[in-house]
Amino acid sequence: MRFPVIVVIAVLLFLLTRYVFSRKLLYFPMPVNAEQLAQMAARIPEAEEIRISVGKNTVLHGWLVKKDWTGLPTVFYFGGNAEEVSVNLADFSARVSANGVLINYRGYGQSGGSPTEARLKADALAIYDHMATRYSLDATNCAAWGRSLGSSMAAYLALERGLGRLMLTCPFDSIQAVAGAYYPSWLVNLVLEDRHRTIDFAAGITSPTLILVAPNDEVIPTQNTLRLYERLTCPKQLVPVHGAGHNTISSFEAYFDAVNTFLEKDLAHTRSDRLTKDPAK
Repeated sequence: MRFPVIVVIAVLLFLLTRYVFSRKLLYFPMPVNAEQLAQMAARIPEAEEIRISVGKNTVLHGWLVKKDWTGLPTVFYFGGNAEEVSVNLADFSARVSANGVLINYRGYGQSGGSPTEARLKADALAIYDHMATRYSLDATNCAAWGRSLGSSMAAYLALERGLGRLMLTCPFDSIQAVAGAYYPSWLVNLVLEDRHRTIDFAAGITSPTLILVAPNDEVIPTQNTLRLYERLTCPKQLVPVHGAGHNTISSFEAYFDAVNTFLEKDLAHTRSDRLTKDPAK
């Protein structure tokens, strides 16, 4: 009798440790200074602080960069790991031809709660539904934009709400596959709780998609990005930002040029012609 009890306790302890530490190894919220954020936002007249309640006890915090609801598309931005989305306010204001909705993940910035893959994806839908209802947004005039980790949430939102555009910066096929490039697969499969397998539903995405690649990406191996690109069956375009690394890609003018060109593209023309670009060029 004693041996089975010990085994059960050991299994429960393992599962508890896996549940707690696998996500601590995956998600890296950065501390923020609320006063500094407020001062920064005050310098951007289009920026409006917003809070969105999700579930019973969680409030997400972020920003709305409101320019022109009728003349410009609205972009829902999902940041990378260890990214506080407020750092993008100046770029959205000055360099992106769109309205912007930038909300921090659970546990990031001033957002409450703790992140899990299921919650982050549910939050992405809740954020879009809240803003679409409040501002009468048309899905075909909206885009989801995800950077690195955020590509998982952006792709899921585009899939579930049929958005007019999808933009992915340094995306991956799955966190599981990326981790497998650095650690033994058996260890990854044993420890990793959230796997963010975008590749599993990529073929179902119908939104015209732009993928921005950093040729010198030191975090996401190029093959993981290309596997996702190849799985997409929607109109798609892959643009390498030459000279860029994983964390420097947004410092290149070519990055925002590609984004704005894509946002301004005639979607009816894009859908009918199924625009593609050779990844090798």
